[in-house]
Amino acid sequence: MKKALFLILISLLASCSNNEPSPNSAPNSLSSSAPSPVSSSVSSSAAPTVATPTASPASQLNVDGQSAKVTEILDGDEVFIRDRKAAVNDVAKSQEQVRTGESRAEIEFNNNAIARLSKNSLLTVGKCGAQLQKGSVLINGAVSACTSSISAAVRGTTYLLEVDEQGNDQIQVLEGEVAVTRNEPNPQVQLVRSGERLRNFRKERKLELQKISQSEYERLLSSPAVKGFRRDLPSLGKVQAKFEALFPSAKVILDKKNNVKEDVKKEIKNLEQRGKDEVNKEIKKLEPRDLDRKELDKLPIREPIRDVLPKLPPRP
Repeated sequence: MKKALFLILISLLASCSNNEPSPNSAPNSLSSSAPSPVSSSVSSSAAPTVATPTASPASQLNVDGQSAKVTEILDGDEVFIRDRKAAVNDVAKSQEQVRTGESRAEIEFNNNAIARLSKNSLLTVGKCGAQLQKGSVLINGAVSACTSSISAAVRGTTYLLEVDEQGNDQIQVLEGEVAVTRNEPNPQVQLVRSGERLRNFRKERKLELQKISQSEYERLLSSPAVKGFRRDLPSLGKVQAKFEALFPSAKVILDKKNNVKEDVKKEIKNLEQRGKDEVNKEIKKLEPRDLDRKELDKLPIREPIRDVLPKLPPRP
């Protein structure tokens, strides 16, 4: 009996020693067990600090202005917002139209991008950034544009968008890149780079990419959309650098100062010189000439008045 009890006790001790966790197995048992209160509090406090996914830089490139302020009007006063005559500092809100007659206008979007409307143009603010229905517009900055048949996504660039009388569209890029798509299901993206022109033929439903020649580029840089405004385009230096890179042997078309400013300075100098000349003429008129001196010498010397006047009789 004692021997049987002794065997049972040995078997119980052996079973206990087999169930005791070893040092190597302890971490595995902890990892598989439920988290302790400390670990749960750390995870709960760290959760709010995890950054949520943000839009990629590429998706933030097309910043479209939702309003635009008139900053300059040239060649008359035929600029209208919703068919009301506009003045400098008037604001066109989202979905409002800006129209020009025989005048040019510069507008500045709320994201500081600039658009210059040529004569007889029509543009809607806020639709795809700037929707051109008629005429042409030069855009400088992060504002996309579109027509009724194409859309142009930009990366902060300088480009000219035109709609001709036949309804065909044309984009000419002076600096930067523009991604153009036709407004149709499953459109293909056409990238237009600096010094390139993209034509969209509506009836034929086709896009045609071309290089801009040096003479055409020079005409663009000297066009009313670039020249004549009070302030220079913000990207004027980049446009000039791109032109010189594309055509190294070409002469310099642009400079950092607008030609209008130089013309004003020249006119001021002319006015100042003209004023000096007029003053000198008046001074010469006042100064006695040689002939006048000779005539004066011929005149008799007049006697003093007291010697000429007759002597009056004394008073009684």
